[in-house]
Amino acid sequence: MAPVVKRKRSYNLSLRQEQAQMTRKRIIDAARRLLVEGTYSAVTMDEIAQEAGVAYQTVYAIFGTKILLAEAMVDSGFSHLAEALDLLRAARGSADPEIWLRTVAKVWRAIYEPCADLLRFTLESGDPALQEHYRKVQESRLGRLKEVVSVLKRSGRLRTGVTTADALDVMWAMTSPDTYTKFVFQRGWQPDRFEAWLASALIELLLKRR
Repeated sequence: MAPVVKRKRSYNLSLRQEQAQMTRKRIIDAARRLLVEGTYSAVTMDEIAQEAGVAYQTVYAIFGTKILLAEAMVDSGFSHLAEALDLLRAARGSADPEIWLRTVAKVWRAIYEPCADLLRFTLESGDPALQEHYRKVQESRLGRLKEVVSVLKRSGRLRTGVTTADALDVMWAMTSPDTYTKFVFQRGWQPDRFEAWLASALIELLLKRR
């Protein structure tokens, strides 16, 4: 009788990779819950592991250090930026300044709704790498708003006495993550209410009435 040859189990690489990604996401989600509610220095890797339901060693094996975990958490929280900014690019087909200002309100609501807590965290973390991330995000915001100011100037509808520099300063302050945080997180506004208010306020402050 011929000997029975045991067949080796096929190694399902895709399944292993999927499981690894799920574990990584679970750890990042746990870190976000703990880090944005507390402070960067107070939360330990062990607490993050417990929150994620994984072994302490697993967190270190995947991320190595708490700062690398925090950076991965921040990076994952901004994956929606390109889609949100597409809304602004879509406005380029219009010369109507009101459409542009309503789009500004829509864009920054779309940006902040998923990640205003992360922006606050990057600013308050005390880590130079994360604070540099915050600086780049704000630098990008300023560049986008300068494009909007150019449209307002060409339209001829800037309010009397409002310079282009004034218009930029107003939009810079009103589209800041701090403004969104105050209204939505501290005062309990719904994001759609914030968007509607921001659009109306920008139009009223910056444009002449038709």
